[in-house]
Amino acid sequence: MAQLTGVSCVWYGKFERGGAAQYSEEFLNRVSCALRLNEAERKLLFLHAVGWEPTSPVNCQETGITEGVRQLLELQPWPAYISDTAWDVIHQNRAFSEWFPDGVTGRNIAEEVFADGAGRRVQLLDWERDWAGPTLAQMRLAQARHPENARLGAVVDGILGTSACARRLWREHRVVEHAHGDRRKVLLPGQEAPTTMEITMTSPLGNGELRLVSLVPVQPPEGNK
Repeated sequence: MAQLTGVSCVWYGKFERGGAAQYSEEFLNRVSCALRLNEAERKLLFLHAVGWEPTSPVNCQETGITEGVRQLLELQPWPAYISDTAWDVIHQNRAFSEWFPDGVTGRNIAEEVFADGAGRRVQLLDWERDWAGPTLAQMRLAQARHPENARLGAVVDGILGTSACARRLWREHRVVEHAHGDRRKVLLPGQEAPTTMEITMTSPLGNGELRLVSLVPVQPPEGNK
């Protein structure tokens, strides 16, 4: 089941045992397809897992990414993942798992930025300036482009409802494009010095709702190490 749904055995085991987490609609749809649930059973799965019903129908013949795209992701030498318009992560490669051992497949990358506790804020350096602020500014533009996307609206509302910092940043009314080309710093497990990485993004042809995001390690500019 973990392989069929694109997550680790640990993550799926947590889900199967009823562990509380922000399970994405994309992940729950993959579970529904793998288990061949009918529509009533899919709704019941959603209600038990996240407390709300699916926001749209699911076509189990359309997984969102092809096997070729999945292999392309795995062959990247640097960390990479595929997410959708609502920032839900559909699949991550092994290199990403090395950088972020907890993983994000089946979760929402924006919610992970604002997750409770200091762990993410320690690993994502210059957290408010380079991560929290830009993420919300990107989501504001995404909502204007996709006002019909109920899942995106729910993610934004959830972040604003749980984070005072997010509410303060949201009131600044910043709007920016997605982070393609941005350079940011992360502190990797077992390392004392930060790593500078550049965010690069592409979309599979025929599915502009998905984005393949790669975190490419680069040399920082002179004087900014």
